[in-house]
Amino acid sequence: MLHLLQHVVPEAFVDVLKTVPLLLVVYALLYYIENRLTNTPTLLSRAAQFGPVVGALAGTIPQCGFSAAASALFCAGYLAPATLVSVFLATSDEAVPVLLAGGASVGQVALLLAVKFAVAVIGGYLLKYTVFRRHRLESDEPVEVEMTACDCSAGSPVWSVVWHTLKTSFFLFAVMLVLDIIVHLIGEDVLASLLLSDTLFQPVLCAILGLVPSCAMSVLLSELFAAGTISFGALIAGLSTGAGFGYIVLFQDREGRRRALPVIAATLAVAVAAGMLIQLLYG
Repeated sequence: MLHLLQHVVPEAFVDVLKTVPLLLVVYALLYYIENRLTNTPTLLSRAAQFGPVVGALAGTIPQCGFSAAASALFCAGYLAPATLVSVFLATSDEAVPVLLAGGASVGQVALLLAVKFAVAVIGGYLLKYTVFRRHRLESDEPVEVEMTACDCSAGSPVWSVVWHTLKTSFFLFAVMLVLDIIVHLIGEDVLASLLLSDTLFQPVLCAILGLVPSCAMSVLLSELFAAGTISFGALIAGLSTGAGFGYIVLFQDREGRRRALPVIAATLAVAVAAGMLIQLLYG
């Protein structure tokens, strides 16, 4: 067990450390919005129609911190659920470097990112005008937005931003540590054997596996694809739900917990549908 901790603790620490700069920027932005911008609701209402595209573009950047940043904005009321789902669907975490290191061509990686971007945009807009059509930030009317994730009304602005960043980072580290220990105890070989190779249900299982909020899942799925264990459609499904830190941040915040399940369910549904369709058409 001591040997396992010596391996897992530094790994979880480094993963979280890479997210800290982005969280600092996000919480600073939230402070600025709350205390300096008086026309934020109007700006959000006007920009809402571009939400899924912007979310998909942000998620496509190979950096696991963007999903956490998007979740923080969502919990604060500054991001619509369809936009958050687009970020989650486009996120690839560590998949790009792992695939390139595993022998995948630049063309294959470009195809992966392009397909995931398309899934994120199409899925985001479908959800925007169906499941989440009544959400207040998706309407054409200006609305009042209540700040929940960064209550910076008192005390030093710098300390407030740093405190929220530290609190979220410690929470991420604790959850990541537990999840990484579980994954190492189960073993990647066991997980791979459960993925029903060469069946149409493989994207479903990979999408469920991708829901585990750990960057390790994107690494595992990428390695399984490079080894020929899972199909391209299954890889798309698994990476589309693999929002990593994003899910953890949702459940850390009280307001986020209340609205987390519809977002996660929508992400899973779009990922499964896209993965199965791609497997039927492409493999």
